[in-house]
Amino acid sequence: MKNRIFCIFLLVSGCFFLMMPDISAQETISKEVRVVKPYEPRLSDAFKINLLPVMDDTLKISTETTYTVYPKEFQPVYQFKPLKPARMESEYIPKLYHSYLKLAFGSYATPYGELSITNLRSKTWSIGVWIRHISSYGNVKLKNDEKVYAGYGDTDFLLHGKKVFKKSILTAEAGVNQDWINYYGYNPDLDTTLLRDDIKQDYLDIYGGLKMQSAYMDSNHLNYKFQANYHYFKDRFDNVQNEIYFDGRLNKIFFKNKMFGLDFGGLYLGSNMDSLSNPVTYINFKPWYSQITPLWRLDLALNVTMENESGKMVPHIYPNARFHFNVVPQYLTAFVGVKGEFESHSYRQMAAENPYQIPGLNVKGTDRKMNFFGGFNGSFSRKSAYHIRASYSLVDQMYFFVNDTLSGLGNQFYFEYDDVQITRIFGEVSTQIGPNAWIFLKANYYNYGMSVQARAWNKPDFDATAVARYNFRKKMMFELEAYYVGKRYAKSYEFAKPEIALDGFVDMNFKAEYQFTKLLSFYLRLNNILGKRYEIWNQYPVQRFSIFGGFTYTL
Repeated sequence: MKNRIFCIFLLVSGCFFLMMPDISAQETISKEVRVVKPYEPRLSDAFKINLLPVMDDTLKISTETTYTVYPKEFQPVYQFKPLKPARMESEYIPKLYHSYLKLAFGSYATPYGELSITNLRSKTWSIGVWIRHISSYGNVKLKNDEKVYAGYGDTDFLLHGKKVFKKSILTAEAGVNQDWINYYGYNPDLDTTLLRDDIKQDYLDIYGGLKMQSAYMDSNHLNYKFQANYHYFKDRFDNVQNEIYFDGRLNKIFFKNKMFGLDFGGLYLGSNMDSLSNPVTYINFKPWYSQITPLWRLDLALNVTMENESGKMVPHIYPNARFHFNVVPQYLTAFVGVKGEFESHSYRQMAAENPYQIPGLNVKGTDRKMNFFGGFNGSFSRKSAYHIRASYSLVDQMYFFVNDTLSGLGNQFYFEYDDVQITRIFGEVSTQIGPNAWIFLKANYYNYGMSVQARAWNKPDFDATAVARYNFRKKMMFELEAYYVGKRYAKSYEFAKPEIALDGFVDMNFKAEYQFTKLLSFYLRLNNILGKRYEIWNQYPVQRFSIFGGFTYTL
């Protein structure tokens, strides 16, 4: 086989040699070569065949793993530590003191004193006495730049006690309140001088009261409360009114969450005054029903008041209803309702509202026929709360203070009445900022629809109050109070000027207290910081900027 291949190779090589042309190895080439530029060697691109070998393995091997798990129990090592037995710590009970004394003095010759004396802590009884006095002897300037004496005084004495029985609590009190003022706000257009004895007014109130109420912790028992009060009220001009007032409440839960109750009361006014000599009696009773669930609450009542004057009995009947719904429990509650009531007024109450009224002047009762209301309340967090309310009321025989011009001075007020439609929008919010700061805001908007009178005399259309408190390390307490009263109108009897506009005003007060020890503290108060010269009533300007300071000592 090898010889055969070798013979074939010789044969092919011989044929190839015979076919080659005749070439002489000694041939000389004579040519002229002209070089244009240097020789640049280049390599042309080479293309490699991109073929990868493929192995087609016909033998496949599969790997299978077999194993066995032998479980073994884990035995942790426990080390027990003995627990200390729990014990109840005694609740901290603050120490009580028998009494405290507060003394101060301020500008406009204003002394202040307060004393309170009580017994120490007792589970069954308490008794105490409280005395307070404040007065001022300064002058104020009227619109005509005339300085007039605007002194006032207020003295209170109260004796109070309480006795706790097994199922009830008895409370009693008796006291005396004596106020004096001056009718200093005369017409500034008059050229006159007022004598102090001619413009002075005194009010004396001698009172006492008893209250008995149940002490049950739940409403499944028949709970009760009875109260009776007496006031002997007298002014400088021997106008006297005896006021006897009583009220009570009974209530009990039936059928789980359904509560039934009855409120009742009465008022007797025995008067010896220039404008009223016959006694007036009011009797009121109000049966009511209340049902409470986790989502809503419903209150229904029928308010009935009987008015008896000069032997004539006049009934006043009003349906009352209120519905609460917890939209978001604890955060948002919506409510809507309707209410009506008859308001009786005593000489004592009117003198407290406006002490510059005509002596011995009686005021008629106010018939609040219907009050439709609705709104929201709730909280933003645990430390803040809000309340928004809108109402529309129909009020008959509503009273307004108007300057009496018959005397020429106009420094006393009497009452004028009208049937009024009142729209009111109310809002308030309070919040605690950190552990030591607190802010409170409140505002009211009023719109009066009058029937006869041109204006709601001496009633503002807007008022607002803001209070901020801060406690610095429980040693220093600061409080800033500001309130705004909107524009008001006073009635005038001049034909060319039927009304007098009273501008709105802002009043700011600041108070600081330093707790020197647990028993002794010092405080300072700045009143009317802005020094506004506004009128609280028509022709009655208030004291401007004043400073007031003193101390409190616990005995």
